[in-house]
Amino acid sequence: MTDGSREVAPERVVAVFDVLGTLVNQAEGLRRRVEATTGLDREETTAIVDEWLSGVAEQEQAIVRGERVFATSDQLDAEVLERLASRSVLPVTAVPALVGASAFSPPWEDSAAGLRSLAEVATVVGLSNASRRVLTGLSVHAGFRWHQVLSAEDAGTYKPAAEMYELAMASVPASGRPPFMVAAHAWDLRAARDAGLRTAYVPRPDAEPPSPGERFDIHATSLADLERRLRAETD
Repeated sequence: MTDGSREVAPERVVAVFDVLGTLVNQAEGLRRRVEATTGLDREETTAIVDEWLSGVAEQEQAIVRGERVFATSDQLDAEVLERLASRSVLPVTAVPALVGASAFSPPWEDSAAGLRSLAEVATVVGLSNASRRVLTGLSVHAGFRWHQVLSAEDAGTYKPAAEMYELAMASVPASGRPPFMVAAHAWDLRAARDAGLRTAYVPRPDAEPPSPGERFDIHATSLADLERRLRAETD
């Protein structure tokens, strides 16, 4: 399409990515860090990480409900880890080394290359409950490249609060169609849909899949499949 002598670029689709669980294996990364820091065995580290993640999630949801003031994911890590240490579940000396350890979460095999390839056709944005510091670390250690990455720190709350998805929509180029929220967690996609985003499900191990019969706008099998589907949006 042209406007006089100038060619008008086609509108780019916007893909807003969940990060922890969708692009990286957070639980495995934390297990490795706990094991390396404490020398505990796999069974013990798995139990610690399960309780750690559960405790952080509880505090995030307390913030969403307005029951406590906002604290970053690093601050919530420290609170939960210190409680574990107070019960002798974890050595006290391990706590400082584990705060913010999600920055070292290993990416899923297709994540880094998938983001780079998607960026050729889409505006790629990260939207995460992780702190800015963790997201910066992930960008370095996992080799992620974004057009923009947004943290819960920018919204002062956590997903699935509507403010997180509204932040994403307000932070991307104006478009005739809403951005896609891309996630492996059905709860994340439900909240995004309620906030007005389109939705794209990508399966990952141990993430919450859609309920039987539940449909989102896109059900991709991989990031490569997602890219093919998003390219079709621009044709």
